[in-house]
Amino acid sequence: MDALVLKKELQNLKAYKEPRVRLGKICVELNLMTELILLCRPESGVSHQACWCLEQSFLLHESECYPHLKDICALFPTAINHSGMRSLTKIGYLVSKAYYSRKRHPLQSLLSIKMREQLVEGCFNELLTARGKTANLAFATKALFLLGQEFEWVHQQLPALIEEHLPNPQNAGYKSVAGKVLKNLNA
Repeated sequence: MDALVLKKELQNLKAYKEPRVRLGKICVELNLMTELILLCRPESGVSHQACWCLEQSFLLHESECYPHLKDICALFPTAINHSGMRSLTKIGYLVSKAYYSRKRHPLQSLLSIKMREQLVEGCFNELLTARGKTANLAFATKALFLLGQEFEWVHQQLPALIEEHLPNPQNAGYKSVAGKVLKNLNA
């Protein structure tokens, strides 16, 4: 498989987990991560499908994705649709969780300040624009709570953004995550 075949596969990809996992594995195994990340960009025409597969690559082969972390974080500030951003915010949450862990983790030496700033920007953008996208809101909120340990202003602005989403009945699933984060912010 090469970049052209990968793009063709992504064009035909539906939101079923099995094909996303298959392509995510293939991209790691065949050293196509650079090509996959390029296809995550909005101008590719297969951005959200590529993000779905990137998520699976990261979940299944996290350490093999570390050399591409700079390029993955650079995706966060771009205008990727909410379907693709769900996958990115999940990666952002997992990366933030590992980075701010008390246990030693390889990401603590790999994630630069610029990359962390890109995570903040992308997650804040998602909180500002995602309406009725429970998973997006939850992953972005949890990532921002962690990132706010370093960037104080994040914890200052996060409660207002969380409160904005709570009245929306489409965000019912978000209320649990939001409540926990608000409780921790007020502790």
